[in-house]
Amino acid sequence: MRHVATVIFAGSYVTLAKSQQNHHVIQAESAMKAITITLALMACYITPAWSESEFQINCPGRPAMTVSRADYGLSTLMWPSRHFQVAAGQQRTRLKEGDKVSITRFRNGDQLIVNKNSGETFFVYAGSDKLMPCSRTEKRDAEIISLERYDDRQHPSS
Repeated sequence: MRHVATVIFAGSYVTLAKSQQNHHVIQAESAMKAITITLALMACYITPAWSESEFQINCPGRPAMTVSRADYGLSTLMWPSRHFQVAAGQQRTRLKEGDKVSITRFRNGDQLIVNKNSGETFFVYAGSDKLMPCSRTEKRDAEIISLERYDDRQHPSS
């Protein structure tokens, strides 16, 4: 009996040792998961925001306009005094001669057309079919600005 008890005791000891070893492995795996999740969350804060660029265009019939483009596809068009339009994405196509052209269609019907091969910039005003040649500044990174809160209740006419 004593021999059997020793075997059982030895078997229990081995089982207990394996159980403790598995417990340490599970703890290590949990710690690695926690570290991985923490690093992934930290990476979200470290990653830079979407970049944005802007340029100005001068076209006959309207004051100088500022075009801003975000990497995620949003384009904005601003001109004095307090005019602001948005567009989602750009249509990319080719002319019959093979030149690549991008067309940005703003919500009010205005269209910005850029010949990617020559760099020429054109504008078509809403309600018109006339292609207006425009001069353009170089594209540059846009400054990040903080917008002030706007309360509609204080401006009944808006």
